Amino acid sequence: MKPSLRLFAVLLVAVLFNGCTTTPGAKPAPPLILISMDAFRWDYFTKYPEETPHLRQLMREGSSARALIPVYPSNTFPNHYSIVTGLYPAHHGIINNEMFDPVTKSVFHYNRPASVHESQWWGGEPIWVTAIKQGRPSAASFWVGSEAAIEGVYPTFWKHYDYTIPFEKRLDELAGWLNQPAEQQPAVICFYLEETNSAGHKYGPDSKEVAAAVKLLDGRIGAIRDRLKAEGRTANLVIVSDHGMTPISRDRVILLDDYLDLSSVQVDFFGPVTGLRPLEGSAESIVRALSALPHARAYLTQDLPARFHLTGNDRIPPVWIMSDEGWETDTRRHFAAVREKYMHGDHGFDPALDTMHGILIASGPSFKSGVVIDPVENIHIYNLLCAALRLSPAPNDGDDRLVRAFLRE
Repeated sequence: MKPSLRLFAVLLVAVLFNGCTTTPGAKPAPPLILISMDAFRWDYFTKYPEETPHLRQLMREGSSARALIPVYPSNTFPNHYSIVTGLYPAHHGIINNEMFDPVTKSVFHYNRPASVHESQWWGGEPIWVTAIKQGRPSAASFWVGSEAAIEGVYPTFWKHYDYTIPFEKRLDELAGWLNQPAEQQPAVICFYLEETNSAGHKYGPDSKEVAAAVKLLDGRIGAIRDRLKAEGRTANLVIVSDHGMTPISRDRVILLDDYLDLSSVQVDFFGPVTGLRPLEGSAESIVRALSALPHARAYLTQDLPARFHLTGNDRIPPVWIMSDEGWETDTRRHFAAVREKYMHGDHGFDPALDTMHGILIASGPSFKSGVVIDPVENIHIYNLLCAALRLSPAPNDGDDRLVRAFLRE
């Protein structure tokens, strides 16, 4: 988008949402709980109908999309952060779960506290910062980005990621936040549930273990609702997932060493999507060397599909390999280390694939009942959250389509 058009779009969104801020004397918006169920694929309701009674009830009572389309790559960190900022990865900076910043010469690893705590990685304005900047407390329970000071701001209530903490204790914590005095009660709580992701990776999306994880998380949604009801709390719930899951196997792995001298390239990340930087030669020479790749295609960044919006950020490597669905790239050394315990499911593939799609459900006093819309990109959720909370959104890449479709007038 040209700068002038982007400025116009930002101003238009600001005008559309100008009435969403709380005015003196107005009744405050109900608190909003944003819940992510990692890798909960859009069709798990159909695959596992007996395991999803609470989620099905929420869909009947509220508004939903037939599927939620992730940003590319369809991985956990870029998508969770796009959901809460309304930005594509190139604009908020978290371009993948792992990445290299050539300006600072530093590497980001999604599972290393030294990375996730560093403010330098996190651009944009997540919903918890938007709330605090407009005088409203916020909270986060293990949401991507909430462990860093973004624009110098942490959520009002937050903790370092530790998924060994039992759900029951986390539920008590959530209830405690909502039982704060009115001026300290979080306007928005971001809450993360992981089990469908780990089960999908380890056993594959068609496994009995995933069915059990789906049932477990549905029960936890029910437990949250029951706790709210028992304590007389009214809240809006927005339930999402960051991506889907597709079967993979160790028999569908492309070894980069067979096509490249790995001493001549820097491998920023690999798997369903691979990012490469030349240490010798040019990006064009790498793409030529990879022209014979089976079940994958190498691209110069500028030749990637425009719908990926992967331009304008130094962290974006100049060469990308997109694997066909179910196929992965790896280095010979890494593959040898993991071969005997290779995963049976993965994500990160083209967001156009149905298997990469997630879920979106919005239920509560602020949302319409019985609305079902066509699949929608997750960058539009941030504006919905702001509208439901009567906050003015920060500049973002989304629009008001979910506000118009889901929100009561």
